[in-house]
Amino acid sequence: MKHIHWLLITLLLSIITGCFVHRNMLYTPDIVLKDSGQPCISIPSNEDFFKKNKKFNIVETEIVQTGVGQLSLKYYRDLSKPYYVKTQECIYFDYHFQNNITYSIGFASTEIGDAENKPWVRYMRIKKNKDGTLQLLLDEHARDVTQ
Repeated sequence: MKHIHWLLITLLLSIITGCFVHRNMLYTPDIVLKDSGQPCISIPSNEDFFKKNKKFNIVETEIVQTGVGQLSLKYYRDLSKPYYVKTQECIYFDYHFQNNITYSIGFASTEIGDAENKPWVRYMRIKKNKDGTLQLLLDEHARDVTQ
């Protein structure tokens, strides 16, 4: 009986902590390089599960340069002029990203009809290769200065 009691407690703790650990606290946006050499940062297509062309309200955008700090922070709080995007639509950051600098890109969105802010964050760096071509590095590759 004592073993069953401990087994139930362990099972309940596993279920509870599993739910908390499994839930994403930060979401990962898509980032690709455009022909201009600047990034297109967007909400991934899998956020619109049923292909209903959902609109997402962008609440704020932020750019942080690693080792320097915040470069840009913009709020979109004017309810008369909401900033809507669809999945894979480039979000406007109003910033010219430099080559070989690591940035943390962030924004918050809400779905229409839902007041919960969803935070999106990703590291990126645009690497200029010796042959002059540009390469987009993401996440741990962006933070690895040896690349």
